[in-house]
Amino acid sequence: MKDVIAQVLGILALLAMVLSYQQKERKRLLWFQLVSNAIYGVHYYLIGAMTMVAMSGINVARSFVFSKNDTKWGRSRIWLYLFLAITLVSGIWTWEGPLSLLVMAATLLLIVALYSDNLAFMRKVFLVLPFLYIAYNVAKKSWGGIGNDVFCLVSALIAIWRFDIKKKADEEETGQEPISSDEA
Repeated sequence: MKDVIAQVLGILALLAMVLSYQQKERKRLLWFQLVSNAIYGVHYYLIGAMTMVAMSGINVARSFVFSKNDTKWGRSRIWLYLFLAITLVSGIWTWEGPLSLLVMAATLLLIVALYSDNLAFMRKVFLVLPFLYIAYNVAKKSWGGIGNDVFCLVSALIAIWRFDIKKKADEEETGQEPISSDEA
């Protein structure tokens, strides 16, 4: 029964993550990711994937802090370096072998991308992350994680099409000034 609950939670987390990639606003993207990572933390705990438990916890805290970039404390660059350092220490502390390196690398990239205000840059990084996470998810038999890897890749491609490629083509067709990628 524990395995079924774990996999159902993984699927719920997957749904929240896919929705995060379809957000136009950075703050909403981060809140959907916060919810997804909180659920994933429980999912990974139930299947014994401790490196991902730690990374999920870091990602929850990161999403919260980065969503507060409209405040002085939330904009502080110290958060970027603090989350990068915590990721490295947590990855070493929860070491499960070489696959942990992929998870650590993905989390480090994700932190840098989400610290940015540039949604186009974020979406490009989102294309890389599934390739780093998938080996770990396959090894741990995380069906929600594997689904997340596949669907997030597809979702990132759709978001890039909608917000970067199609929007730019539409603006060029109408002769409007392109909006900066920070506003996309």
